[in-house]
Amino acid sequence: MRKKNYNKYTSFIDRFPFIIFALILVCAIIFVFQFKAKYPLPFFSSSGLATQDTTSASYSILVTSPNNEEIFDFVNKNESVPIEIKSTDIEGLGYKLNLVINDKDTIKTFSSPPYRYDWQPAESGEYTIVANLVDDSNKTLSSSNKVNFFVKYAAETTTTEAMSTTNTSTTEETAASGTPTINLEIYEGPTYSAGDDICYYRIKATVTGDPAPAVSFSKDDSGGVWGPLKTQINLKRNSPNYTLTAKATNSAGQAMNSITLSWGCGQ
Repeated sequence: MRKKNYNKYTSFIDRFPFIIFALILVCAIIFVFQFKAKYPLPFFSSSGLATQDTTSASYSILVTSPNNEEIFDFVNKNESVPIEIKSTDIEGLGYKLNLVINDKDTIKTFSSPPYRYDWQPAESGEYTIVANLVDDSNKTLSSSNKVNFFVKYAAETTTTEAMSTTNTSTTEETAASGTPTINLEIYEGPTYSAGDDICYYRIKATVTGDPAPAVSFSKDDSGGVWGPLKTQINLKRNSPNYTLTAKATNSAGQAMNSITLSWGCGQ
């Protein structure tokens, strides 16, 4: 006896649930691919979680000492400026913290806290300090606030006054004999010239002697413009100090005097 084929008589209504299920499955797959293309979320790729871009990270770094525009009146060069940096975001990252003066000189590098340093400036002047966070290639990742401060050494003033007193006494003792005397005095400066990026002084010589002595200077950057008893000294950033020597000479003898000049323009 021949077996009857029931699939032949299955109607469309009987197959409709299976057709609907297949359509829903296809639509879901299409939706997932379209959503992934439009919104590339990190969970679609494990590489998005592997690394973090340190260049876009920000760090809290603050110079808490010295205070901005603070003035340090020091007696001598054994005293120091207390520098302190505060930060709560950089510990354990393996980065270094550089202390930079005037945007060019690194005076201290920290690898770990505490970030404190006592700095002894070489000379009086105006200074700016900033703390830079750097990586192993010395690339700056973040910077602190900039702080300006001033340093004044009383010893420099005292030395100048002592030289002036000594020169005055010598002048009084030798004037009667006709032997030359010479005294040096700053009559202008320190003055900053932005066009030449120099700090200049103008010095005049006061001389006595009979006959009138001739004066010569070890250096005159003015080329003699200010006359035989005056000179100009230009100080540059790469040579911020100079000791000027002057001679007064006549037939009765010779006298010498000198004065040390330092960059004091604070630029």
